[in-house]
Amino acid sequence: ALATDLGKYTDLLQKTYEFAYTDTKLGLTKDCFSKKVFSTRGSQSYLKSHLNNTSNQKTWLAFLDQKLIGAVTCIIKNDIEAELTGFYVLPQNQGQGIGKRLYDLALDFANNRDILLDIYLHNKKTIKMYKRWGWEIDKNRGNKGYFTRHWEEWPKELEAKCVYMILKRLKNDFVCIYILKLIKSHLRGGKGKKLSLSKLIHHINDR
Repeated sequence: ALATDLGKYTDLLQKTYEFAYTDTKLGLTKDCFSKKVFSTRGSQSYLKSHLNNTSNQKTWLAFLDQKLIGAVTCIIKNDIEAELTGFYVLPQNQGQGIGKRLYDLALDFANNRDILLDIYLHNKKTIKMYKRWGWEIDKNRGNKGYFTRHWEEWPKELEAKCVYMILKRLKNDFVCIYILKLIKSHLRGGKGKKLSLSKLIHHINDR
């Protein structure tokens, strides 16, 4: 991905969000995911940040005849966690294996770390797909795995229910080694990461 892809990237996500998340019964009309909403300063800043490839973050774009049809971003959060975000394929290009190829690239970049994501709860089809791929609800985040999201461009009272998910890939011994590193760093009083009990519990539970 390049910074010059921002226009095409914005267009891709606007179309896929509108298709996947519009639900008038929930108050999520097409206006919530309109071109106007995606062109605001906040939205553009968020989308632009995804195109900033570094050693800890990478975005892959899938083109067909110079048209952007899919994308995925993977962000390395620490030694044991990565985040999957911005994973979308145009509706007319779904079911062709494009999404799975993008997904596999992100998994390789995560390098056996546990992977986190969040998704709108009413997007049942995609949640079902993730569960089929081995993902589960991450009950250690939010309110037992659930939270609400509000965009600043939406009406003040409008919120959408979302769910945190996790793909567990790490082995117990690797997690224990990482925890010991955190403890040693904390005890030494160095500049390492601060020891967080809730974070340790998050990685120990259900393993």
